[in-house]
Amino acid sequence: MLAEGVLHYSQKKPRDAYDRIQRAYGLAVALKIESALPSCAAWMAYIEFIESKYEPMAIHLEQALTSAQTQDHQAVARAALVLAVAFHLTNDFDAAKPWYEQARQRASAEGDETTISALLYNVAAMRAANARLADTFEIQDSGETRRAAMELSSSLNYDAAIGNTSLKILSQMLNGLILTLSKRYADALKIFIEIDESTSGIAEISLITVDTAWCMAKLGDVEKAWHLAMLADDQPREKSEPDDVAYVNSRICQIAGLCGRGGAASTYRAKANAALASHRQFQSTLRSRLNAIRLS
Repeated sequence: MLAEGVLHYSQKKPRDAYDRIQRAYGLAVALKIESALPSCAAWMAYIEFIESKYEPMAIHLEQALTSAQTQDHQAVARAALVLAVAFHLTNDFDAAKPWYEQARQRASAEGDETTISALLYNVAAMRAANARLADTFEIQDSGETRRAAMELSSSLNYDAAIGNTSLKILSQMLNGLILTLSKRYADALKIFIEIDESTSGIAEISLITVDTAWCMAKLGDVEKAWHLAMLADDQPREKSEPDDVAYVNSRICQIAGLCGRGGAASTYRAKANAALASHRQFQSTLRSRLNAIRLS
């Protein structure tokens, strides 16, 4: 049943995947199959992270890491990856780094190509997430964009080597973002135009739209840029994280400035600052929860 759940996840059916894995977890508990618990808990934590359910994620991470046997590389690799990405989300790469390394070592020992692929992509994505906020809030980048570009190159090369296409859309979005942050606006625009938005999640569409608008504004098409910026603002973001909301509003503020709309720029800057403050509070709360996880 766990294998069935992982298969559903690879087919982009996270709810079905979680249901199957949760059933496997329940059976393992009921039948006292201790060897199955760590992998089930680790995969549940992974999907809970993606769905922003951080408290159950922390609970299942603790269970996976404290119950896994020494040679249970699959479970520890997946749990270590979740913990690494969660710490990275709080902008604490120093805390994330040893968990990324443990995930890499364990996945390599197991021959777990899926986890290695996810690791490479997520390192690039987390770096880019920090770099985009730096870019729109005029915070020093400290080389994160360059590092994100190198990590994405590794991710794309690895996926090409193993024939993995499950991250294609996310990698396209990430490539477009990194090109945007690198001020290669024409190249980024080509990427965004190629993305099939029907395959993207609701929260991702506004990000694609606002990045497209920013590229157009920097290339001089301010009228079309403002139209797209307003479209991005109108697109539903009820499932968006605070950092996504901060980024979208901050980009719209910048576009408004290029379009000579000072009043709108002030309005969107205020919205962006409020969302960024919410994100910083979230980061602090999550970091505290992660540090409280019992590891042995």
